[in-house]
Amino acid sequence: MAWTPSLTLAPEIEFENDTENEIQREVPVVLSKFVNISRLFWPMLFTTLIIAANCLSLAAFGVEKRLRTYNNYFIINLSILDLLVGLNLITSVVHTYFGYYPLNQVFCKILGGLGQVVCSASNFVVVIICADRHRATYDPINHYMTRSKRKAIFVNSLAWIAALAFWMPFVTVWEFIDDFDNGQHCLRRFTNIPGAYIVNIVVLFYLPLVLIVVLYLRIFRKIRKTIRGKNVKNMMSSQENKDVGMIGNNPVTGSMRELSSITAPIDIHVGSVKDDRVAMSLSKSHGPNKHLKDFANTEKRESAAETRKAQRTLLFIVLSFVISWLPHSIIQLIYAIEPGLIVSGLPRSAYLFLSWLAFGNSLLNPISYAITQPLLRATVRNIISCRGKNRFQ
Repeated sequence: MAWTPSLTLAPEIEFENDTENEIQREVPVVLSKFVNISRLFWPMLFTTLIIAANCLSLAAFGVEKRLRTYNNYFIINLSILDLLVGLNLITSVVHTYFGYYPLNQVFCKILGGLGQVVCSASNFVVVIICADRHRATYDPINHYMTRSKRKAIFVNSLAWIAALAFWMPFVTVWEFIDDFDNGQHCLRRFTNIPGAYIVNIVVLFYLPLVLIVVLYLRIFRKIRKTIRGKNVKNMMSSQENKDVGMIGNNPVTGSMRELSSITAPIDIHVGSVKDDRVAMSLSKSHGPNKHLKDFANTEKRESAAETRKAQRTLLFIVLSFVISWLPHSIIQLIYAIEPGLIVSGLPRSAYLFLSWLAFGNSLLNPISYAITQPLLRATVRNIISCRGKNRFQ
């Protein structure tokens, strides 16, 4: 029997009914078992890689305290969800070998809903990461001043809450209320209703995709605008430096000139900083030096290195999400509208590949973290080589 992932069940059953069931009735049992074992290898290897890669990422975060930054709390949440995706695929691997769903229908309904929850929450965490980077790009000072690990945990929990609130009623509760017969392949109730099937695909992929694209394009546009602005300022800096000598002889105007040089490059308005803090710092000041000190305290933001690392990590995560999910989701949408276009028009091997590619996102994510974060990469190497804790410092 073919492997039947929980998110792609209906087209898989069509393929099985049209092809493999006929073949297996005509071959000896020994040959059928050999075919099952050979097909078991790749799903089992792929699932093992997903689980191992995300376990290593989480172990690295547990061992190396320097990795537990505000930005990496989003990555930790994504690693947990991707690990659960891999664990959820174990029943599909067993399904591959036996040719039917190995658990009863109660587990089918519950685990089916939870499978949708973790996949959907994983996708929406990518949206949350984009939204956080969007705020860091457009409002860097307030973003830096208000961020905390507690806030990161709260924001990350929203993806779990939203996914549970939608998918458990949509999948599990609905099937229990209707007393739906999931059959030997653990078929989902919504796959029998085209409109509900389309809702599943839209919420699972297309809605996160639209939000991610909008946010990322705005981030990209702001970065390009900032780079162009810096180039203009660099061209003007030589002329401004000449003016400093003329103004610097006056202590008051010289100090105000220094204040301007601090605030102008980052384009701050008083309203963008905590108004009350700025007002208090200005009212209590007794001279130009006090002004400078207060503004230096309130204008904290991410370091350039931290920002670049976060942007690179986001880029890889977004690319992994789109490359992994887009082909499969297009096929699923076409199937929801007209199943015949997929079952008879797409080779079975191609459909299976696209199904695996969607779950491959849970393997590409930890690879992305290792590529963009040298400290994480070094920590994972140390864990694999069983080096002592002192080697992590």
